[in-house]
Parts: sequence; C-alpha cells; structure tokens
Amino acid sequence: MTDPAPRDDDGDAEERGIPTPWWQDQYDVGGLGMARFFAWAGLLLGAGALAIAVFAPLEGQALRTVWIAGFGAAAMWVPWMAIPRYRRAGVAVSWAVPVAMGLGALAILAAIYAFVVIWAASGGVILPAPDYWLGPPAPSAPGVPT
Repeated sequence: MTDPAPRDDDGDAEERGIPTPWWQDQYDVGGLGMARFFAWAGLLLGAGALAIAVFAPLEGQALRTVWIAGFGAAAMWVPWMAIPRYRRAGVAVSWAVPVAMGLGALAILAAIYAFVVIWAASGGVILPAPDYWLGPPAPSAPGVPT
C-alpha cells in the first residue's frame, strides 16, 4: 500500500498565509472558534438539563432520572472539550465553561435526589419534593372511607 499523493494544503497552509476556517486549526481538531462553540453549547445544555431536572414530570418513574443525569453529564462533557482548545490558542478559558459544568453537576444532583425521593416514596417515606415527581396516588378500594 502506498501513501496518498500529497495535496497542495498539506501542512504549509499557514506558511503561505492561507487562513483556516474558524472551526479548524493547524491540527484539524478545532481552534478558538470550536472552543467558544463548545463552551456556549455546554452552557445551553447545562441550563436545559437543570430545567428538565427541576420541572420534568417524573410521575414516580425512577428511570426517567437516568435521562436527566445523562443530559447533565453531556452538559459537563461538552464544555470540557473546550478547555484544551482555549489553552492551545493561548487564551483564558471562558467563564461559560465552569458555569456550564456547574449547571450540569446541579442537574445530576437533582436527578439523584429525584431518584431517592421516588425510591423512598415507594417505601412510604415522603421527602420534600414537587408533586409532579411522584406518581398519582393509588386509588382506594370502593366503599372504604379514607
């Protein structure tokens, strides 16, 4: 097997003054533009994950908390990819990165608490939580006063 034929833009684009797109750098992994994209996308994911964690009607189904924790983990992972790109560009890391990671962590903690609330409610222990996290009450037997 032979090496591919060399192209005109192999490694010397910067030497010739050819600008690279905002999403690339000399290593084709993304420059400062991708770092900013990851930071702001992570911030939006974090805000959305926290909103879902607090306002989602779980209705007593504990497995729904897994999705919330997954969105929280994505909200932490996406801005984490921005850090090396900021450092390679020689720029300070944006404030959006730690805020996004904090929002993702809060979403995961809310999902853990929601799971504990649902699990405790199945055993008869009611912890403070929104009503829409717990399922509807079981119907009482007909003719039995409650």
